[in-house]
Parts: sequence; structure tokens; C-alpha cells
Amino acid sequence: MQIDNNKPKILIVDDKTENLIILINILEPLGFELIVASNAIEVFQRLDLYNFDLILLDIIMPEVDGYEVCKNIKDNYKYADIPLIFITSLGGIEDRIKGFAYGSEDYITKPIVKDELIARVKLHLQKGMLVKALKSLLRKSYHELYNPLAVINTSLEMQTIKYGSTKYTDSITIASRGLQIIYDDLYYSLALKTHQEDIISIDLVEFVKSRITYFYYLSTSKKINIVLNASQKSEIQIRESDIQRIVDNTISNAIKYADSNSTITIDIINNDDNVIFKSKNIGSTISNPEKIFQTCYRENFEQIGMGVGLEIVSSICNMYDIETEVISKDSITIFLYKIKK
Repeated sequence: MQIDNNKPKILIVDDKTENLIILINILEPLGFELIVASNAIEVFQRLDLYNFDLILLDIIMPEVDGYEVCKNIKDNYKYADIPLIFITSLGGIEDRIKGFAYGSEDYITKPIVKDELIARVKLHLQKGMLVKALKSLLRKSYHELYNPLAVINTSLEMQTIKYGSTKYTDSITIASRGLQIIYDDLYYSLALKTHQEDIISIDLVEFVKSRITYFYYLSTSKKINIVLNASQKSEIQIRESDIQRIVDNTISNAIKYADSNSTITIDIINNDDNVIFKSKNIGSTISNPEKIFQTCYRENFEQIGMGVGLEIVSSICNMYDIETEVISKDSITIFLYKIKK
């Protein structure tokens, strides 16, 4: 099949030929490159071959339904940004809610209304192009962000070694460490590094110790003591960048929202089937802890945060099937991650 790389590419998924024909007859005159699939296997074969701009997906399909296909697409970093529209005969409110819960951007019910389909397809193609352009801009400007931060960090280290630290250099260090967390989250979300790494065996105890040391200046600036309770070596299989995003965002948020002169307790518990990473702090109470890992959810705190960072953590936990629990009551907040061995 001859593919025109200048045309928007749309993957149409439906197990019924007559439905495919209807969609093709509506969209082909608009100049789109249309590629079809009839089941989950064909979907991922096509995704590996072409760079799609939009996916139109039926729900009722044999063996693997559209909900599960959507989940698998959205859980895969290579395809997660592709806008996905469910096109289905299931028109109940529960079906729509389920569709959006699985990650779809839109939901159209059959019988198809031509003008509605065209309008929604154009809308999501435009939004998708905007996201691609934004990510491209961020990638191109990435070294412009990294180089000054690297100079600041290196100069601070040399200053401390040669002349010792002062309250001014400590303040600069705190600010640069905060910027580094934002930088690392951005770097991860753009998939510039993480998914090129191999999954390796990591001792979570030693890793968390090193990250606590990294946050020394941030914690001492609020006179916060971080205590690690871990009785033995705890090996997990994970990419280093993935576990760093979980640990760093959890610790930095604990510091951010903990009361001054308080203690953050981190427990690492080694069980037969899993390793538990648990953080506990005293400070601001989270109003809706069950929503913390939902996309774009933010608490109404004065500080900026608890948004993109924990959204990234949520995506990593989904990737590795890590169980999460957030408890926040009477000024005590606990983040718990159950990581399978």
C-alpha cells in the first residue's frame, strides 16, 4: 500500500466490513489516509507500521473488546498520545463513562451522523497536531533548558568544595534541586530517555537512601527530618528512571506539604511476593486522596504541584501493575506502593 506521509493517517477498527465501508465513504473524500483493522492483533500490527494521527475504534469485537484495546494503547508510551474515538452502538451513560475511564478522547454512537463524525475527527486531528507541535518545540529547546541548570549545579558543587556553603549557596541549591525535579518530569513525559533503558535489578533500600541524600537541602530548609526504616535488601525489577520518578515525586511532595520541624517516615517492607514503599508525613491533609493519581487532578493548596509529577507516577504504576494507596486524615498523609517482585 502506498502511503502519503503528508496526509493525516487514521486507523479505523471494526470487525464488520459494512461499518468499515460507511466510515471510509465518509472520510476518504476529505483526503485522509485510511487504514483498517478488524481485531486487536491487527490493531497493534498497524500501529507498529504507521504513525497514526487518530484512531476510530469499535467496542463490540470478538475475543478482545474495544475497551481492552483502548487500555493497551493508552498504557503503551509509543501510542498513548494518539487521539482515540470510540464509535459504537453502545449508547448508555455507563458505556460512555467506561469509555472515557479507559482513556478515549471522544465517544460517538451509531448510527453515524456524517456531519458529527467529520466535525469530531477534524477537532481531534487539530488537537493532536497541536500536541505534536508542542512536544517537538520542547524537544528542540531541551538543551537550552539543561545546559544552564548543569552549569548552576556544577558551579555550586565547586563553590562548596573550595569555599564551603553559606545560606545563600544553600538557597540556590534548594532552588536548583526543585528545578531539576521539574526538568526530570518533563524529560520523562517527553519519552526522551526512559523507554530506551533496560529493566534492571535495583535494591530499593540503597536507591531510596541515595535519593534522601539528594533531597537533603530541601528537607533541611524546612527543618524536616527524613527517617528510613528498612531491615533488609529489597530487590525489584524496573527501569532506573521509572523508580526514580516514583521515589523523587513522592519524597518531594512529602517535603512540600509537610509541616516544618516535622519528620517524614519512609518504610520499605520486603514481603514474599512484593516490596512495599511507604511514605508518611504530617502536614496538609489531602481533601480527596482517592483522586490524587487521576489525570490532571490537583489539590487546592497554595503551593504549585501535585499535578504532572504524580500523573507520571500513576502512569508508571499502571505500566508495572504497582498497587497504590493514598490515605490522608487528621494531618497525616501516607503514600503506599506495592511493587511486585
